[in-house]
Amino acid sequence: MMEKKTFHPADYVVFAAMLVISACIGVFHAVSGGKQSTTREFLMANRQMASLPVALSVLASFFSASTLLGTPAEIYQYGTQYWMSVFGAMMAPLTGALLFGPMFFNLKIVSVFEYLEIRFHSKSVRLFGATLFLLRATLGMGIVLYGPSTALSAVTNFPVWAIILMVGGVCTFYTTLGGMKAVIWTDVFQTIVMLAGMIAVLIQGSSQIGGMNEVWRIAYDNHRIEFFNFDPNPQVRHTFWSLIIGIYFVWLPPYTVDQQMVQRFSSAKSLKDAKFALLCNVPGMFILITLCSLVGVVLYANYATCDPLKNKDIANANQLLPYFVMEIFADLPGLAGLFVACIFSGALSSVSSMLNSLAAVTWEDFLKPRMSTVDETTATRITKALAVVFGCLGVGMAFVVEQMGGTVLQASLTFNGAIGAPLVGVFILGACFTRANWIGALVGGTIGFVFPIWLGIGKYVRHPQDFKLATSVTNCSIENQTWATTFPNSTFRSQSTLPPATITSPESVTFNTSSLVPTELTGLDKLYGVSYLWFSAIGILTVVVIGLLVSWITGKGEDEVDDNLQLHFWKRLYGVISSRSDRKSGENNEIEDDNKSQNSYTRVEDITTSL
Repeated sequence: MMEKKTFHPADYVVFAAMLVISACIGVFHAVSGGKQSTTREFLMANRQMASLPVALSVLASFFSASTLLGTPAEIYQYGTQYWMSVFGAMMAPLTGALLFGPMFFNLKIVSVFEYLEIRFHSKSVRLFGATLFLLRATLGMGIVLYGPSTALSAVTNFPVWAIILMVGGVCTFYTTLGGMKAVIWTDVFQTIVMLAGMIAVLIQGSSQIGGMNEVWRIAYDNHRIEFFNFDPNPQVRHTFWSLIIGIYFVWLPPYTVDQQMVQRFSSAKSLKDAKFALLCNVPGMFILITLCSLVGVVLYANYATCDPLKNKDIANANQLLPYFVMEIFADLPGLAGLFVACIFSGALSSVSSMLNSLAAVTWEDFLKPRMSTVDETTATRITKALAVVFGCLGVGMAFVVEQMGGTVLQASLTFNGAIGAPLVGVFILGACFTRANWIGALVGGTIGFVFPIWLGIGKYVRHPQDFKLATSVTNCSIENQTWATTFPNSTFRSQSTLPPATITSPESVTFNTSSLVPTELTGLDKLYGVSYLWFSAIGILTVVVIGLLVSWITGKGEDEVDDNLQLHFWKRLYGVISSRSDRKSGENNEIEDDNKSQNSYTRVEDITTSL
């Protein structure tokens, strides 16, 4: 095992500076302006934020350390297929900016789940949606706290538990003091740090190999470059269809009905500013996903002949990028600290956003209706206390996530997709279908939640398939090599033309991704084998279909729903379709009447002739 490289004093200074600046932003907003003395200021930034900081805040919140660590690890282990997801993902902020966002902005609501009560006239539906969000955000905090903590542990002497406590504490501190303004402005700072850190890794990492042309050649020669896999089989982990359609539904919850997005969208000065903020996320997503994917290709090119996972230099795939950074920046003090600051910026921005939103939902949906006599000052203190409580819960959840396997990217996408799906489905029922009632929304939402979660747990427990590509340990030290192949015999059959006798070690065989086909799955493994990227789409479709069916069985919904509670685009589209259908029906009726008249005339003419 290679000697563990650790931080230079300059790296500690850079990393500490990032934490101190983030904390200072919180202190500044705690003592400036309205001093966070009202829930409107603490939760909504007084609805006076400009579009650019809101745009960067939304981007930073949804591109956590899970993305920064997980995407390069994903590309390293599975090839470049995931890169195609950028085109499906970019459609989500467009949907939020043009459809759902304006509807919520005009309603002037603090909690997005207030919409559900207004639309369905049911507190049960509202509390159902709010409970799902609390579950999703609490789990999400654990995932985004654990990822960077294990990364920093790989390059320093700090244990994972100490790092989780430190970062969770700093994040809770500035969120509680500075409210939404602190969250947004720290997100702006942290977005800049994230971009700087990933660009530094890309430049230095590619220069180690001889430039991006050489990086691409190595990846191509080893069959890591693949973009257009049009296989319609939903059990294939990543295909063109799952990465365009499936990933769109995965990103749909955060960019359309997520409390974090709605709070930021509604904190803008005007609807125009709010729309512009989300539209800015389209190029922002492209830049970040592309940057992280390129870093993954660089990562593979550097370790093409010595996989640090097989060589036991690191414990899991989440430590690949930090391990690589410590190697390439060994002679450049401060840059490794910049990278780790970049990773933690992703974590801080996501966790702070979740803390503020969790406090908002808990107060607005659960406590405020029962504490209507509480004055504004007390209400603000309660929301701040809630932020502290959820900060502690997030830290605890990080220790739970530590026991899970797989990359943080897949864990994040699986949980966000499965838990976010029923929320999107319920909002679609309310905003698009006037006949949907509260019973349909509740039953459909429940089934749409349980089904994808069941699939996710089944996939995690059974591991019906493994799509990792082969890696080599040819140039590693022999004493650390492990010949454990990445392809379980029960999952794949190799179509290699080499006879078994010539295969002397795993690294001596070159696998082509197109020559690996999944074996036939049986029983429940057929369901568990479905790609995790389809879980969100399955959940949303389940909610809508079951919701409409139950609404039809239990009685009609409302014939007229207030225009402010409907998606105007859908209403106009439905109106156009209905008018065309009516015109066609009218034309058919006219033709039928003409035919009847013609037939009557013919019969009269025949009778006259016969006479």
